[in-house]
Amino acid sequence: MKKNNYSSVIDFGSDSLRLGIFNSESKNILSISKQIIEKKDYEEHSKSLNSLIRSAEKKISLHLENIIVLYDHSEFYSIDLSIKREFDQPINLKSTYYSLIMEANSLINNNYIKDKIIHLITVKSIIDNKEFFEDITDDKKINSIIIELKFLCLNKEIYEKILKIFKENNLQISNFYCSSYIKSFSYVNYFNKKENLTFLDIGWERSTIISYVDKKLLFFNTIPIGGNHITKDISKVLKLTLQDAEKIKKTFNKSEIEFSFDQNIDNDKKNLIQEILGKNISVDLLKQVVLARVEEIITLSSKATFYPKDLNNNINSTLVLTGNGSNLFDKNSFHLDSKYSFKEISFYEESDSEICNAGYNFYIKKYNEIEFLYKNKKKVGFFEKFFNLFSR
Repeated sequence: MKKNNYSSVIDFGSDSLRLGIFNSESKNILSISKQIIEKKDYEEHSKSLNSLIRSAEKKISLHLENIIVLYDHSEFYSIDLSIKREFDQPINLKSTYYSLIMEANSLINNNYIKDKIIHLITVKSIIDNKEFFEDITDDKKINSIIIELKFLCLNKEIYEKILKIFKENNLQISNFYCSSYIKSFSYVNYFNKKENLTFLDIGWERSTIISYVDKKLLFFNTIPIGGNHITKDISKVLKLTLQDAEKIKKTFNKSEIEFSFDQNIDNDKKNLIQEILGKNISVDLLKQVVLARVEEIITLSSKATFYPKDLNNNINSTLVLTGNGSNLFDKNSFHLDSKYSFKEISFYEESDSEICNAGYNFYIKKYNEIEFLYKNKKKVGFFEKFFNLFSR
């Protein structure tokens, strides 16, 4: 097969692999996926990756080598850093801005040696006591500058393990992104009238909460609790097998049930669940188990020392649920405790192609990428490109 300049994006999820291939005109020419049954280790992931790639190569008669990878893990975390400089005499803005970001990047690398920076994001710049959230384009003289940065990091051992899986399948990872962040970065544009948005991406055994104010990232946190814990809760409390518990959860995904601590389920829904399992179980207790775990996920994911004060009051914030683990929210109604004062709770239904598109669009626009920093720091005329990159 011939080599090509096409771009390939793989969402390397716990329960499925998604592949999207884009041509030079940014058109998605192929979108396929493969479910993962054994999720405890990456053995099936590796075999499924090989099968997915070979199937795609056969369909498009092209050889795939370089891959953009979207990946999530419970050990993704964020570091906030603010760096400040005041000068005795006016100094050039662009060169100062560039050097300070390089300095901040070196500080994180030198002090978090077991972790890898996946994303470097400029949250805000304060130049001569004026705040800037948009692109900085003026190459003027300044007297003071503060740059607020957010680093999304991942344990290097986990990162290297994923790289090894791709290498064993003769694939080179060209860019590596945090999937939940990339998706929220793309989806935030669908809610352009919402000032405060909080995305809760519920995976298999991981949930990630990401908050934006006026489309600017303010908060990122991940916890090791996801949809599989709901299955385990159902299994434990109702003394069912994990297989039966998963059947119940999938039934809820397709139902229209109101989840609350004081409202009974109607007989039709009760009979539906009992018919599936052939057992007489307490559906009201089942609802309480699911609701309790959902509330715990929301509570723990937003419980952090540096959770922004202006996000503590959620009355003007919309909570957007994404990820396979959030399918419970698709057709069902959840009545959360009054302490969860979100203005609105919305389920965002994702498609495989949409997830890959989010990764590809992020890649071609090169938003805030640390790889871009390394590749271009010595190039002539770099500053103009760098500014558009890191000011978003």
